[in-house]
Amino acid sequence: MASQEYLKKAQELIKANPYLQLSKSWCPDCHYTYRVWDKYNVRDKVHIIELDKFADQDEATKLEAAFTEISGRKWVPTIFFNGKRLGTEEDLKKWKADGSLDKIFRDAKLIQ
Repeated sequence: MASQEYLKKAQELIKANPYLQLSKSWCPDCHYTYRVWDKYNVRDKVHIIELDKFADQDEATKLEAAFTEISGRKWVPTIFFNGKRLGTEEDLKKWKADGSLDKIFRDAKLIQ
């Protein structure tokens, strides 16, 4: 169970950043999402938290535990749009395949 301090920090990050991704720099699934953001030219709009780049890895572990508790799943990447868990790269792939990704991004006001 995550500490209240880190749950609050995670919730503040979700609230402060309309488009947020929990990530790790070495993760191939995270790199897939980076390519999606680049394709749509929106990477600068997505606040990416790369947990493995934290100088204090104890803090990163605590923050990851908080995001896991909030999202209900330990997974990177985990994506939040407008204060809610959007999904993972699996969801982006599914929405791309079924043609709904553009609409989801437009509805979230990530793209026009």
